[in-house]
Formats: sequence, structure tokens, C-alpha cells
Amino acid sequence: MSPPSTTPLSSPYHIGGSLCDITGNMPELAGPIFQVETAGRKREMQTYMMVLDGIETEADEQDALFTKLCIETVHSSYLAVQNHVRQYTQFLTLLKCEEDAWAQRASRACCLMPDYKPGSHSF
Repeated sequence: MSPPSTTPLSSPYHIGGSLCDITGNMPELAGPIFQVETAGRKREMQTYMMVLDGIETEADEQDALFTKLCIETVHSSYLAVQNHVRQYTQFLTLLKCEEDAWAQRASRACCLMPDYKPGSHSF
């Protein structure tokens, strides 16, 4: 075998014409280790970037309070909409009663003038 070249320790290099990692193992064995190390470095970099952006990875009191207030806001909105639906239903019921009352008045008025046809006037 020929001695290793002066390539960095973190990259693969050639020993005796075959590609090996820094421990002299074949790439098939070094692949999963390299992937785990790469994933760890990637996660570490993401955490570092999140800290730079002011995003915390740990939940604290403020996060719990924010979540609680969000849930209460959604629940309050639900109750308000439920109240609006109830009010609209009552309003529609009142309108229907008013419509029925006017229909009765119109039918009684038609009895007074049997030859009268409603809707024949143009405004």
C-alpha cells in the first residue's frame, strides 16, 4: 500500500488505488456513519440558524401562554359565531312571521275585492 496523501482527514482519500475513508474502511461501511454525521451537522446548523433568527427550539412560559391564548381566541370566536347564527335564526323567524301576517292580510283584502288581481299595477 502507498502512504495516504495530504488530503483533509474529513474527506475520503485513495489508499493503494481504492477509495477509503480516514479509518481505512471501505466506503460501504463509512457511508452510514458519514450520513449520521452529516445529519447531525445539518441539525446543528439548523438550530444555530434558528437561534440567529430568534426562534427558540425549547418551549418556555411564553410559548405555553401564547398557545393558551390562541386556543381561547379560537374558542371565543366560535362562541361569537354561534351567537350570530342564533340571532340570524331568530331574525329569519321574525321575518317569516311578518311574511305570513302580510299573506293573511292580502288574502283578506282579496276577499273584499274579488275582481282585483295583485301585481297588475306598474310603478
